[in-house]
Amino acid sequence: MKNRQYITARRIVSWAKWFVQQEVTSGDICVDATVGNGNDTLFLAECTGRTGKVYGFDIQTTAIEKTRQKLNVAGLLDRVTLIQDSHAHLDMYLESGTVKTVMFNLGYLPGGNPSLITKPESTLQSLRVALKLLSNGGLITVASYRGHPGALEEFTKVNEFLSSLNPKEFKVLRLEPVNQEHIPPVLFVIQRHQ
Repeated sequence: MKNRQYITARRIVSWAKWFVQQEVTSGDICVDATVGNGNDTLFLAECTGRTGKVYGFDIQTTAIEKTRQKLNVAGLLDRVTLIQDSHAHLDMYLESGTVKTVMFNLGYLPGGNPSLITKPESTLQSLRVALKLLSNGGLITVASYRGHPGALEEFTKVNEFLSSLNPKEFKVLRLEPVNQEHIPPVLFVIQRHQ
């Protein structure tokens, strides 16, 4: 019998990347709002091609440096601007209506200090700003991890905020496993109407 990889076994971050791949093309402007270890930043730099641009945000020096090293090894550092600042300040660096995709991974830096987490207030502010930055058809992915202290509060506030968006302007999808033993992450995908 053939060994298969079930589509339902995909990790949330893999689903986020799949959605982004459906929309992003060479030359687009994209944002990694929480660079962490640089995996999404690298992915976006590959998606946008030589003519695109990626902006990566993180408040931690460690995250910025790890991401810089990863991009340098891949030869893609010239496609990315790394900014050590809160994702709540995206609009200080980007113009409204110019961004094709914004990716968020909420929680803490994998392998880093688990007490340094994304907070509901700055995350909601960042989402409000990101919605304004989106071009027509642009999308936001939010991977919300719910297993660490403070995570359920952030998830609840993000869920309430996204559920309240005007459906004539934005479509919001929530993707989550429902039969897991632990508290699984949730993926939100928000797309601006064209």
